[in-house]
Amino acid sequence: SFLSNDYYPSDMAWMDIAGTKIEPTIGPYEVYEDALMGAKAAFESFVTVADAAASAELDTLKSVLRALEEGLPIPDAMKNLERGFESPMRVVDVVYSAGDTRAGVQTIAFNLPNDERVRAAKGSKKVMLRNVSQAKFDQILRPIAEEILDPALLGDLAFHPWFTSVLMHELAHGLGPGFIDRDGERMTVNQALRDRYSAIEEAKADVVGLHNLTVLRERGLYDDAFVRAAFVGELPDLFRSIRFGASEAHGRANLIQFNWLWEKGAVRFDEDGRITADIPAMEAAVRSLATELLTLQAEGDYDRAGRILEEYGRMRPEIERAVARLEDVPVDIRPEFEVRRFLPEWKAIADRLLGAGED
Repeated sequence: SFLSNDYYPSDMAWMDIAGTKIEPTIGPYEVYEDALMGAKAAFESFVTVADAAASAELDTLKSVLRALEEGLPIPDAMKNLERGFESPMRVVDVVYSAGDTRAGVQTIAFNLPNDERVRAAKGSKKVMLRNVSQAKFDQILRPIAEEILDPALLGDLAFHPWFTSVLMHELAHGLGPGFIDRDGERMTVNQALRDRYSAIEEAKADVVGLHNLTVLRERGLYDDAFVRAAFVGELPDLFRSIRFGASEAHGRANLIQFNWLWEKGAVRFDEDGRITADIPAMEAAVRSLATELLTLQAEGDYDRAGRILEEYGRMRPEIERAVARLEDVPVDIRPEFEVRRFLPEWKAIADRLLGAGED
């Protein structure tokens, strides 16, 4: 694929990797850096070690993916019920990463491939980076919550519900409209929304993921307390990403969400400048925003995407004041990977295999 620049065969093969201790990922995937057309993908790579038991626990969610697609808050004609729902899930610890994923904000999970042909045939693989997630929760998310959340909400903050909501975000990337037909031409949502796609898609994944938690609660997979904790965890997480900046896809996506929640009366600032939330109202607001974003994706409405970004993707003064309170909290983590040279005995074995004296 590196030689041909055709990554369809390697993406299909990567989807079939299963049961291995080492989970590798390498290729050109994300288009965040292309601010012109949102089409050119940057190279990235991960070397990770999988946790088989934790992966098996999450893998049980594959059986409900069709139900989640059916439960999307849009008309049935807009749903993508013919796509593949294979969707393997892996919980891993990162031991090395390089390329686009090391360059800026450190990702905590990913849902790949992004090729809609692969998604139509096989679905997509969700990889949860547990050690990165735990580090961000401990070093960033909890300190943000302690600074800007109503103390009455802090008792609901916990790693596992938040980690599950991140998984729901990744699952949501693989749900909803993928291809659309316009004037006899078949195109992807990405091609239709161009430079506006990334921020809209990240916001959609967040709100659809939270909506899906309420669907799974109705099916008995999660209880009220767990879903409430996930919604509470979303509040400091919005500010974690807003601090990446309004020009970064995740940052702008989270501004859209917070401003939408504010407009619907689901969140507010108290007299001390701390955020409080009406969780039932938050659930309703998340569902309405999911409908809005899924609909504009299904219609490939570039202008409507622009109006959403313009109206809701902005810093209101109250958000700026809350962000200013977080100046002592790290914006992100910077991983340091130790790369060791071959031990002498490994070098001797390599020499015998390759032929003494050869490089």
